[in-house]
Amino acid sequence: SKKFVPSQSTSMTLSHLVLNRHQSNTDTASLSKSFPLKARGGGEIADLDANNQLKFLSKALAVTIAAITALKSSLVSGPLGVLSLTAIASAIVTPLTLYRQAYSFSVGYGFSVAAMCLAMLFTFNPSTIFSGSMPNLLALSGVFYGVRLGLFLLVREWTVAGKAESVKKFDKSPPLKRIPFSISVGMFYAFLCTPILYVLRGSGGGDLTQITNVGVTIAWIGALLEAVADTHKFLVKRNAKDDFNFIGPTGGVYLLSRHPNYLGEIMFWSGIFVSGLSSFGTQIIPWICSSLGLVGIFFIMFGATKRLDKIQLERYGGQAKYDDWVGKVTSPIIPFIS
Repeated sequence: SKKFVPSQSTSMTLSHLVLNRHQSNTDTASLSKSFPLKARGGGEIADLDANNQLKFLSKALAVTIAAITALKSSLVSGPLGVLSLTAIASAIVTPLTLYRQAYSFSVGYGFSVAAMCLAMLFTFNPSTIFSGSMPNLLALSGVFYGVRLGLFLLVREWTVAGKAESVKKFDKSPPLKRIPFSISVGMFYAFLCTPILYVLRGSGGGDLTQITNVGVTIAWIGALLEAVADTHKFLVKRNAKDDFNFIGPTGGVYLLSRHPNYLGEIMFWSGIFVSGLSSFGTQIIPWICSSLGLVGIFFIMFGATKRLDKIQLERYGGQAKYDDWVGKVTSPIIPFIS
């Protein structure tokens, strides 16, 4: 079941991506003194003084503006850009993971990628987002990829029988214990988006080299291929009466490989990585972070393919339609490679 069903090896890989960042200390005692609350019986909070409300809102606004300013500054330059992306991704992934643990690998994955790319677009090129420059098109591919994936997974969960229950089954850890893992997952997603950050840093909003153009093209093809494959599979399987009779899909992009959605994902992130090569230069951070992200996504996709192939063989093996399709389409992910 898409997306990123966490195996033991996957969890061990992601758990090593631990976020280290400085956190500011807040004088909670002084805050509580500034904003006294009157409590009623049963724990109900009421009668906040209007002036205290305004003070609280103004302080909250000031903190928010300061945080946004700091994030934008570190995205534009300096060694903390990837940590800023991690903060953005974690802000999306963590609350979703607290709600549903499986969302860290699915809905949170898609929406965090979209959020990071939107943040970068509005940081570097707020007035020329749709200018058609290759760096902007690269970031827009991430927005398209993330929004499309997140919405698709939600629609599938809400409309396909049994999907909601299968998502709930992953709620095994207490909510607070999910937070460190969600942050490490957020860092992994930041690693994947690191090439986009350095392309935008190096371009100043303009075009770079031909290798960037090639990478952007590959990324868009991969994102569109995954969208087509996901939609095709959804339309074929949404009205299935049970999950024990193989109904496909077996045509269209499913003649390229048995898992063209995973092929599209690999192409997308490979294109993102290639696009950033000319902007990395001799900087260590983008090389290390981007390489870890690409190796990680390859490991996850090929691992997921092996598990899904095994499940399908056990469930559908011996059925004529399945056996015929597998005999015809011998490539699990990469076309022409069995």
